[in-house]
Amino acid sequence: MSTHTLQPGPESALRGLDPVAMTFRCAATRMLLTSDGLTTPLLQALVRGPLRARARDVRTLSPEGLPPDIREALRPERTDDCLFRRACLLTATGLTVSDNTVAARSGVDLRVDRAVADPSQPVGFALAEAGLSLRRRIVRIGRATWPDGTLCAVKTYTLDSQGRPLLCIRELFNPHIVDATLRTEGHSG
Repeated sequence: MSTHTLQPGPESALRGLDPVAMTFRCAATRMLLTSDGLTTPLLQALVRGPLRARARDVRTLSPEGLPPDIREALRPERTDDCLFRRACLLTATGLTVSDNTVAARSGVDLRVDRAVADPSQPVGFALAEAGLSLRRRIVRIGRATWPDGTLCAVKTYTLDSQGRPLLCIRELFNPHIVDATLRTEGHSG
């Protein structure tokens, strides 16, 4: 899996054309992975209905306790406390649409702390309701393993303020909803 960060470049026609995203067969998957806006409304459009959050784990960790890829993207100081949340987004029937890992530098902005700690709603919605406008920076897109062992699409991004990440979010997308097939798979000769 390749890491690619979307950056404005000299060629305006190439902006947003992430080479990893372009390898996915499904246009909806490519759009989901390259979007730098709220993910939940896009997922709701895919499933044609509302999604609710279910947090499985919300706790405070030292930076060393974070998954290495999230720690690297978040760039916390060694003395920082980090809020850590594992949650999923579910349809009204309980189908898991995404499996999310969120980490935030704790104590920097209490609105961020409250949004991460609120188990009742998606983090992006909680941040928007709190009036926070943060810059999204895609850190990595590609494929990972869904809990059942199937390959799935994954997107990791940071939410930045004043040039520094406040949160890092990694989203795994249910491969039965978000097609993780690459263009070259399933084609003969």
